[in-house]
Amino acid sequence: MMKKILQIKNAPILFHRKVSSCARHISLSLPAIAGTAEPGQFLHLRISSGSPSPLLRRPFSINDVQGDRVSILYEVKGAGTKLLSKMLPGETLDVIGPLGMGFDIDPQKREHLLVAGGMGLAPMGLLARSLKGMKLKPELLYGCRSSAELVKPGITGCQISSEDGSCGKKGLVTSLLLDRLRICRDPAVYACGPWPMLKAVAGICHKNNIPCQVSLESFMACGVGACQGCVVKNSDGNYVSVCDKGPVFNSRQIDWDQDCVI
Repeated sequence: MMKKILQIKNAPILFHRKVSSCARHISLSLPAIAGTAEPGQFLHLRISSGSPSPLLRRPFSINDVQGDRVSILYEVKGAGTKLLSKMLPGETLDVIGPLGMGFDIDPQKREHLLVAGGMGLAPMGLLARSLKGMKLKPELLYGCRSSAELVKPGITGCQISSEDGSCGKKGLVTSLLLDRLRICRDPAVYACGPWPMLKAVAGICHKNNIPCQVSLESFMACGVGACQGCVVKNSDGNYVSVCDKGPVFNSRQIDWDQDCVI
């Protein structure tokens, strides 16, 4: 059955907060979208207000849903996000969503490991909430570069690593995953983050015959698979759009030897 996609032209901003040196958390009133959003899906936001730039919408993972509120977590790093970071509560955004294919939760798995690198934390809030709603216990493994970039996850059962050792365990988040897999029984892995991290997580899971889903990040123009601007090569050698066939994929479906696409 085709999923219903909505466009809300005047979605009010309810709050907008700085949560790290480079990240912001924004909450929007989106009752129609909140009722159907699934973990791993995203919103497409038009950030320009009457001006031609930026022309294209920007995709943002749905971070969480609480009642009629939908929140996103994002990093300020380009023209679009810099404009977004200046918007205040009470202003409105033009939103299309929910878009994309989300995480497929297997309730038969005994342990559910959420692996996030940097802003790969973004989709994990709603995934954790959904797992808890199914009486399953999520465990977050979260890696960042330093304590300055650490975003408080808001998820119980969290282990943290940092590349410089300024918070949590020193090293990459994959080291936390390897440690955890030594004692896990029948786990499922859900990952989001930079391409090299996802490639490493996929390799670890493949080697240990553990099911793994990855949420890919990509530049998206249309958000619905029409423009083919966000394609990635799958393991069959074909190209698929991240925006409508993903952003969540079974890690075995991706050709990890292609050039970095995110």
